[in-house]
Amino acid sequence: MKNSNEDLHSPRIGIDLLGCDIPGVELLSFLVKTNFEEKHPPKITLFGTQEIFDSVPASANFASCVTCEVIEPDEDPISAVRTKRRASINLGISQIKSYDLDAFISAGNTGALLTSAKLNLPMLPGIDRPALLTLIPTKSDPVAVLDVGASVEAKAENLLQFAKMGIAYQKTRDTESPTVGLLNIGTEKQKGTPELRKAYKMLQSLNEDASLDSPIFIGNIEGRDVFHGEIDVLVTDGFTGNIFLKTAEGIAGFVLEQIENIGPIGKIPGLRSLLPKLRQRLHYAEFPGAILCGVEGIVMKCHGSSSPEAFINSIKSSSRLVKHFFIEKIRRELSH
Repeated sequence: MKNSNEDLHSPRIGIDLLGCDIPGVELLSFLVKTNFEEKHPPKITLFGTQEIFDSVPASANFASCVTCEVIEPDEDPISAVRTKRRASINLGISQIKSYDLDAFISAGNTGALLTSAKLNLPMLPGIDRPALLTLIPTKSDPVAVLDVGASVEAKAENLLQFAKMGIAYQKTRDTESPTVGLLNIGTEKQKGTPELRKAYKMLQSLNEDASLDSPIFIGNIEGRDVFHGEIDVLVTDGFTGNIFLKTAEGIAGFVLEQIENIGPIGKIPGLRSLLPKLRQRLHYAEFPGAILCGVEGIVMKCHGSSSPEAFINSIKSSSRLVKHFFIEKIRRELSH
């Protein structure tokens, strides 16, 4: 992104107040009370209706962009994006395109957000298809999974591109030498569809500059082994990735519910202190949103059921990506 010297360390973040399960007024009320204790806090622009802004006392810390058009969750994405030009999603993406924002965060219609980004933002050089990247918890550090829904199908070349974008992302999180795994039905290199077998061969190119003792691409990995924390990046097509992600979220929610229903936690040794930690690690709505990687700009999609705290985490995550030159790092990885 093209930042002026003044804004280089103060990321300009846009927040969509519409389309989330949380009423826009409630989300705005939470945001205006939040202090970002950073040396260079983000400069935030809020996108919402005049009614929302009239309901909450103005704050000098935020700029506002008023719209009267809303893309509903059940609307056809392509039709809505093309007919509702002044919808919050379109306005936010437009400000990314004009370099007035460095990042845009929305919990609205996923298809509309992806469509607007694809139609209005150029692809990064060397990227054929964008990918949604999200973090999931493991026994050690979170793993970056992509794609989780931007492209239903993916060719081997796309999976290699996804891997490089995932590596760039993990480097912004101070992971010095991220490792990559290919989601498959078995660990043997001959497993999977013809496209996955081809992807396996192409992903081996990541090891050309790595030592034999520390390969970047470690091979195929089965879904159950992802949570061991032995890889930093997991690549797959958007169809499989979306099912994997939602299955993991469902299991995590089921486990938490079962633990919370076994009785008074205060009477169970160790559980009283363990449960909050588990809830924090496994509750997906508290995690930062998924990043649309591959377009010229930082676009983040939050869960529709995200809590206000999740939006704060997404703002912090977006700010970090801007400050760590995420787009430039993707370009660097792709040039290798």
